[in-house]
Amino acid sequence: MRAPAQDATALAEVLHDPEIGDFEVDVVRNAPADMMRRRIQGFFNDRRRDDTAVLHFSCHGMKSESGELYFAATDTDPRMLDATAVPAQFVRRCMSHTRARSTVLFLDCCSGGAFTRGASSVRASGDVNVLESFAGTKPPGGRGWAVITASNSMEYAFEGPELAENHAPRPSVFTHAVVEGLETGEADLDADGEVYLDELYEYVFERVQDQNPNQTPSRTAEMQGELHLAHNRRGRIKIAAVPSPPSLLAAVNSDNAFTRQGAVLELRSRMFNDSLAVAEGARRHLEEIARNDIRQIADEASRALREIRLAPFPDRLEFGPVPQGSDPPQRSVTLSGPPLARHCVAQSTQSWLRVEPSTTGLNVRVETFTEGDLAGDVVLKGVADEVVVHVEVVCGAGGRARAQDHPRAAAD
Repeated sequence: MRAPAQDATALAEVLHDPEIGDFEVDVVRNAPADMMRRRIQGFFNDRRRDDTAVLHFSCHGMKSESGELYFAATDTDPRMLDATAVPAQFVRRCMSHTRARSTVLFLDCCSGGAFTRGASSVRASGDVNVLESFAGTKPPGGRGWAVITASNSMEYAFEGPELAENHAPRPSVFTHAVVEGLETGEADLDADGEVYLDELYEYVFERVQDQNPNQTPSRTAEMQGELHLAHNRRGRIKIAAVPSPPSLLAAVNSDNAFTRQGAVLELRSRMFNDSLAVAEGARRHLEEIARNDIRQIADEASRALREIRLAPFPDRLEFGPVPQGSDPPQRSVTLSGPPLARHCVAQSTQSWLRVEPSTTGLNVRVETFTEGDLAGDVVLKGVADEVVVHVEVVCGAGGRARAQDHPRAAAD
């Protein structure tokens, strides 16, 4: 196969990007089966309860005479799959025993869909899906797992529309769609600034089917709630707007300047509405007025628009010295203003910098696994603008933390 090395490189880059996936990534290329098994088991064993673990295979998938799926390695002998390949059963066991809160498996290989049909023991007939395989063996404290395959159990995972030997290595149709959806942000189907697993699957399914109708990605999962997988670093957050009432629009387009001035005041009031869709509709009308009306009315519209600018407090956090390996310190950032102003997406620029929403704004946490004078930013993207909260910390000796203990981890 010509695609796997390119697949691994492309996916690793997008998952590692702190503005997109922010995962710690480990890539295993062209390894023998024994090494692959060791790395896979070590990856799942070394997880914490708040981790999200992602495993991606780009390789040949081989089925035994009894219908079980194996992942091929550099030393795989089709006559001795148990000894020289990686059994899907083995991967499922590793997934079921991990402490990670959430586990996602991407399979980009021929017969990939057979993973969801694997039996708990060798037998010639009968199907056992992933739900049955995982019954009673859910990860301790886990939130769930998902498996997304490039094709169903009877199809080939194409490396592009044709397989001529003179083609340069390139990502496969499936993995290319995963990378493209995350890198461009197009997998953020609801345009809320975040990419969830269900959104990514829907995007990949459509892209693969568009390029090759004979290849059908499949999915199975047992997940509590939505699994956030990545950020959309492209553009600002988008909100579906509700148009303003016809009477108000008539006032906006009136020939009378005083009528239009009154319309600006009404639009400003609607921009403070608890309904984000109503507020966003008013904001867009005010933007048009600010661009096109006479100066006096345009200035009033501009002043109204400035009231929904992002205003974090404080906009600079200095944590000072903290021991390396200690419990992550946390600070709060308050977002004030109307609901539309507070509605934003927060993205960190560094892997050690974590941010979560709170009732009043944001909680910013510093992971202490990296030693040194650290500086990073939390970028807040709203409907109209973006601002930065700058963060500094001095992480010194005083504890041990390993890179693989990062809260988000991925492997190829």
